[in-house]
Amino acid sequence: MKKPILVILFFIGFIFSQIVAEVDGYKVTKEELDTLFHVFWKRITHLSSAKPTQEDKRIFLIDYVADLLILKEAKKMGIEVSEKEINDFIRKYVGRKIKEKSVINAVKAEILVEKLVDKLMKEQELNPSEDILRAYYEFYKREFYRPSSVKLLGIYVKSKKEAERISQILKQGEVPSTEDVKVSKPLWYSIPTLPKYIRRNFRTLSVGEVSKPIKINDGYLVFKILDKKPAGFIPFERAKSLVKKMYLKEKRKEVFKKWLSEVLKKYQVRSTGKTCNTFISRFFFRKVNRQGCSFG
Repeated sequence: MKKPILVILFFIGFIFSQIVAEVDGYKVTKEELDTLFHVFWKRITHLSSAKPTQEDKRIFLIDYVADLLILKEAKKMGIEVSEKEINDFIRKYVGRKIKEKSVINAVKAEILVEKLVDKLMKEQELNPSEDILRAYYEFYKREFYRPSSVKLLGIYVKSKKEAERISQILKQGEVPSTEDVKVSKPLWYSIPTLPKYIRRNFRTLSVGEVSKPIKINDGYLVFKILDKKPAGFIPFERAKSLVKKMYLKEKRKEVFKKWLSEVLKKYQVRSTGKTCNTFISRFFFRKVNRQGCSFG
């Protein structure tokens, strides 16, 4: 049986050709790629003025071709995506209505990757034993190190005089509850990453200590340290659920990589540049590491 053709155009061909890729007869035009890439680039650089390079586009093209393959293979496997799932994804990650079919296809592929891996994982019935999880914990122990941290209660008021009054109330172990006082939910903060404007208003960063009033744009903040944790490794028993989550995440990557390897064997890969199947495969497996993140 003749293999479907997967064509990727690189280098000079990529820049000047109106057809930049072909997947089993479906031709990806330069206009389609530019539209999709614009949405992608705008999203990942929304706080930056960075300009894309031709290499950025080439890598993105490989990702998009992988998306098209996923759409084809998932359909064969009976995996579908509802319109509601697509709209929910767009609302959450893109933030605006999308009409371009190519962009919608990419979104659909992102969702399909997760469903596909869920299906493959379910078939394998992975349930790591405690010995496997403990071994994983020891091997990646550095991932379970936590710096010293403090639990802060923050209170916002509009005047310095009110902030000084609140400070005294906090020192007495009470929490104000009047309408003109905004009390935040207590949160844990890593001491090394605690903003300087907060740290310098504490003397010792000890439990029970109340900060000096801190001036912000339109008011004052006062903080109280409710609790403190020393630096160290999270014990295995406490970290077990996190260890299992990380372990299964790695397994998801492995499962998807194996599946994608098998899919690529079904296609005849051709290119117009000095590239080869190994080079193409290496870029395809970027999607393994990002697991369906064409939109960042």
